[in-house]
Amino acid sequence: MSTDLLARVRAAAAGTPSGASRPAGADADEASAGTVPTAPNNAETVDALHTWLTRYEGHIARRLPTHVEAGAFLAAVRDRLPALEGCSPASILDAVLACASFGFVPDGREAVLTRDGSLAVFIPTYRGFVKAMHNSGVVTSVRVEFVYPGDEFTYEPTRPAPDDFRHVPNLDLPKAKRGEPKFAYAFAWLRGGDRSQPVILSREDAEEIRDKYSRAYQRAVETGREDSFWHTDFWAMARKSAIRRLVKVVPTSAELRALEAVDDAAEAGRPQIDQAPDPEVAALVAEAERAAKAAEGSQDVPPARLPVKAKGRRSKGKKQRGGRRGARGRA
Repeated sequence: MSTDLLARVRAAAAGTPSGASRPAGADADEASAGTVPTAPNNAETVDALHTWLTRYEGHIARRLPTHVEAGAFLAAVRDRLPALEGCSPASILDAVLACASFGFVPDGREAVLTRDGSLAVFIPTYRGFVKAMHNSGVVTSVRVEFVYPGDEFTYEPTRPAPDDFRHVPNLDLPKAKRGEPKFAYAFAWLRGGDRSQPVILSREDAEEIRDKYSRAYQRAVETGREDSFWHTDFWAMARKSAIRRLVKVVPTSAELRALEAVDDAAEAGRPQIDQAPDPEVAALVAEAERAAKAAEGSQDVPPARLPVKAKGRRSKGKKQRGGRRGARGRA
């Protein structure tokens, strides 16, 4: 993506205050000026947005990792456009580019594109964070579960892993009668067979995270909309919060750090493209990290032994010389 286009997207997206209204159908320059009129109905608005977005398909495709097919990604974006009607076009492009940088298809599984006031935002789901953890090459498996009333659960943090906790779900109880979860927990198995520290998140913990850190939740309360993800799917957000806490206790990576920063930017209403990894930059960072790990590893290798003279041959010589002297003395 050109530096010029990136600058325009950042400037236009940053200049759109949360809650303000911007016309749909504009490109990055037009979004700044607000000169493009909205279409008269939803279908035409979506078509106008899609037509506008196709101008940047090349830039979007270049952001995608090679294993993600551009057609499938763009089809998922088009499916989300009706939900983004009324968002500033610059914020839509910002969110789409950020999502593409991680290789997440915004179909609701690993990521979603959603609306926050007049801003379109890219939101990674808990599965997106799990994927990024697997991509680090250090994590082999991640578990995130809910504990319901009636389940058997014990947790003794002073015991060594994996005997510190045990969860046995009550599968005899129908889902309709299980009630709300009591809390969520998450842990990861690491390469080499070790298990991470488990993270346990109660409802009170989740509410504290929501109230303290989620600007999207606060804005929804202030405007009376009550349509944030914390309102519509509390326990899904609690599960994601458990995963985000788990990220802090497992070996991290540049991708994971960037994903946290992008998620935080969405909550704060800031442009996300600034936090997303550029493919070329990400490759350089990964190469630098591999080199750093190799350098650290070299410090653990014992220094090479210096060559020494063979003692056995020298001793044999002394013995022979001593033997000859002894023979002469006896003669």
